[in-house]
Amino acid sequence: MKIALVLTDSSTECRKSLEMLKSFADSFSADIEVFVVLEDLYRLESASVSLGVPLPPDTIKNAKERAKNRVKTLWRHVVNDESAQIEIKTIAGELAQEALKFVDEEKPDLLLWGCQPTATLCRVIDEVKVPSLIIK
Repeated sequence: MKIALVLTDSSTECRKSLEMLKSFADSFSADIEVFVVLEDLYRLESASVSLGVPLPPDTIKNAKERAKNRVKTLWRHVVNDESAQIEIKTIAGELAQEALKFVDEEKPDLLLWGCQPTATLCRVIDEVKVPSLIIK
């Protein structure tokens, strides 16, 4: 079984979602991974392009690394092991588009959504053909 946790910009510090991911992984002996969609960064990048004011060169790369580091740090606290590793993918893009692409490529059996439920999120969950659970 493969379980993926989807996080958004505002949920990369959601310890509860990582605790639930660990619980599911332990209960089902599942392979796990975390997918972080940096939608705010994508919007900032799009706005900067349309305004003709480019972002500094390493802005996106640095934001992805910061998100990964936050998740890694929280994961290590959750599992109580400073050397614990977890697969984390980050992307700057629209949640709906990137989540569908992720599901098509990675083919998880279950998606955990560590974010606030919104109308957009509900539409995305309706589109993905994978059982989903929102953790808030």
